[in-house]
Amino acid sequence: MNPYGNLNMERTPPFKLILLAFLVCGVAQAQTPLPIPDTLSGSVIDLTMQEATWEFHPGEVVNSYGYNGSLLGPTLILNQGQAVTLNVTNTMPDLTTTHWHGLHVSAANDGGPHSLIYPNTTWSPSFTVLDRASTFWYHPHGHGLTDFQVSMGLAGMIIVRDAQEAALDLPRAYGVDDIPLVLQTKAIVGGQIMLHTGLDSVVVVNGVRNAWKELPAQVVRLRCLNGSSERAMRLGFSNNMPFHVIGTDGGLLAAPVPLTRLQLMPGERVELLLDLGGMQGQAMQLMAYNSELPDDIIGAAEVGNGMATLDGYDDNALNGADFALVSFTVGAPLANGTFQLPTALVPVNAIPELDADVTRTFLVEPQFMSPMEMIEGPFTINGALMDMDSINVVVPLGSTEIWSFTNNTMVGHPIHIHDIQFNILDRNGAAPEPWETGWKDVVFVPAQGSARVITRFEDFADPDMPYMYHCHLLMHEDEGMMGQFLVVDPTSMGEALNPVRPVVWPNPSSTEHLVVSLPIGDGPAELRLYDALGRVAYAGRTAFTAGKARVDLPPLADGAYQLRIADQRGTPYAAHIVLQH
Repeated sequence: MNPYGNLNMERTPPFKLILLAFLVCGVAQAQTPLPIPDTLSGSVIDLTMQEATWEFHPGEVVNSYGYNGSLLGPTLILNQGQAVTLNVTNTMPDLTTTHWHGLHVSAANDGGPHSLIYPNTTWSPSFTVLDRASTFWYHPHGHGLTDFQVSMGLAGMIIVRDAQEAALDLPRAYGVDDIPLVLQTKAIVGGQIMLHTGLDSVVVVNGVRNAWKELPAQVVRLRCLNGSSERAMRLGFSNNMPFHVIGTDGGLLAAPVPLTRLQLMPGERVELLLDLGGMQGQAMQLMAYNSELPDDIIGAAEVGNGMATLDGYDDNALNGADFALVSFTVGAPLANGTFQLPTALVPVNAIPELDADVTRTFLVEPQFMSPMEMIEGPFTINGALMDMDSINVVVPLGSTEIWSFTNNTMVGHPIHIHDIQFNILDRNGAAPEPWETGWKDVVFVPAQGSARVITRFEDFADPDMPYMYHCHLLMHEDEGMMGQFLVVDPTSMGEALNPVRPVVWPNPSSTEHLVVSLPIGDGPAELRLYDALGRVAYAGRTAFTAGKARVDLPPLADGAYQLRIADQRGTPYAAHIVLQH
């Protein structure tokens, strides 16, 4: 059952004439000062999701959503080790959630599609910040609603600080030499924000078009988030100046990596250092050099092998084009600024491949095999579309795992895994690029290719609430390219309803034949088995002989279950079991 109802979010057909007129009208625009989102910090942070309006074009007012404002949301400043409560109030008419993308929190605090925030209610997760210093973000994650609500404007950055980062000579004057950049493209047709269109021809940074910012003539830090629904961006500067990557999704690198180009997929974050010393008075633009994208990435001139194309794709002038994201001029340096690039940052301490306990394989394929579906989807993972009532993977607490993704489609997918940060082992059998050798929560899996990552599940177990893994192209996610996994502790799963706990074996079990032991002698007992969503998966009676009983279950899906037993006196007992065929 989908708690969001039977949503029918169809792809909008191409509007070539509207788009061409729209592009012509938008050619000459004055530069707009880059807005810097406000910050919120402390032990209690209040966020309100609200309806509003916004002008992407002068005089054209469109409906929008925002956190604590008309569009986007404030930047949350958190410190490693602090306890925080986030009160998220939904004043919109939609069901929604808020996911803390990249943060290592329990499944109940993660904000996935099961953590519904109903209209005019407040969700208040509380947790201790465990993450390394890095740039994260937050956004809605309602099943089938994510693309719509993010497109309407719901997104914000999270900056985590820690002692190791604080000891480095890095720019961190927020909004001055430490600049948040939410990079997005949007489809606005007929005065409305659209989705599933391929007409995302409006380029916005921090919510405005033609953004401009003055930077000091020193070392400057740019925190870049690709918050677009689908469009990749190949970042570089108009003067071809080098930049240095110092951090990725989940933390700083061991040392800066110099580049002139970097491919940033939706959902990914990257921290860049620019050395602007001696450049006072000069100007340049942060560009998306998307003419250089390979043809398996949305944003390239063509996606696929020429046999089919996405709806409206050829009508969008941004596809295969280079375009400016934000313009910079270089002003006077700060008196207390950073003037030297660092040579070293923090140890990454990547997980050795030999530490893996298990390798899990994930095959991405179209639901139906045809040239169009190979490009457009819907796409399945291991043959299944997202089902709110199904658990796809059960992970033992403490497990070190390799997750291996194979992409049998004609479009590349950025895969995001909740709960953890991982290290990329390889892509198409080759080592990742040097800037990808740190901590990540999004991995790009190329068309007709593969990628492997390694991670540890070491802190949170919950037999009832799942985490997600999914494509971060939001249309793909909403159409079902998402799975659910539980992290469970087979040795201490949940609290029994009685100090005496049943002994169940085998547990985990690869069969439906279980043996249950309880000190209740001989006699009948009532049994109920509940799945991860609290539904009764099995109900029956059995007879205990000398405190033991065999339970024959019907065929059930893999996952975690709670077994509840009531003996002939009505005394309750409970145990958790894991079925893993």
